[in-house]
Amino acid sequence: MAKLFQLHNLSKSFGSTSAIDKVNLDIETGEIIALIGSSGSGKTTLLKLLNGQHLADKNGDVSISNTPIKQLTNTQLRKARSSIAYIPQDLGIVKNLKVFQNIFLGKVGRISTPSMLWRFLFPPKSEILKIHQLLERTGIEKKLYSVTSTLSGGQQQRVAIARALYQGAHTILADEPISSVDPARANSLIQLLIDISRENNLTLIMSIHNIELAQKFFPRLIGLKHGKIILDQSKVTPAELENLYQLNEEQLTQ
Repeated sequence: MAKLFQLHNLSKSFGSTSAIDKVNLDIETGEIIALIGSSGSGKTTLLKLLNGQHLADKNGDVSISNTPIKQLTNTQLRKARSSIAYIPQDLGIVKNLKVFQNIFLGKVGRISTPSMLWRFLFPPKSEILKIHQLLERTGIEKKLYSVTSTLSGGQQQRVAIARALYQGAHTILADEPISSVDPARANSLIQLLIDISRENNLTLIMSIHNIELAQKFFPRLIGLKHGKIILDQSKVTPAELENLYQLNEEQLTQ
């Protein structure tokens, strides 16, 4: 497989706080990866560095298909980000919009604002058919015209997945997508994301707190602690987990 992301000496600080500290990492096209670690370990920051929402500190960078993000113009960066679907913890859903309208937003950055407004007001039948097919794949095709706020949390997560597919992304970055659902729905959602990623040869990188599910579903586990990668493997021992999640008294109060 070809290298999709290359992280070289990657660091990111916010004021005096170091969120990511000298990370070196290669991610290949089509990999299925779980980011694990305690809250504040740097998982969300790392995801946002991968899609260019955050730019690295001066001595390191992220490369996408061998092109450093820092070398991209603003136009090139917008184009690169449009190929990387990011599902935040709050899903990025506009809840007073209808489901199909939320999915249209997956094309933001690829089509002009007037074209997007036109789609909202006069949705093309061909695009509605595409969206219906994506909603069929995620199991909520009957919700096509529903106002998104009327959907359950699990259904809204499936809208976010359908939006990522409609976006035409090569990578899905999912930040704790199962934090608000029960265990049965969490299993189903992870399986759906992995199945869809494999069907479409997408790269999937998900931050996840549930270690049992991480080890059950993901062939590669990357463990972060204090912004550093302290493990990168397929299985994690109890001793390694204890070290990964062990915090001192000062960190427990932060």
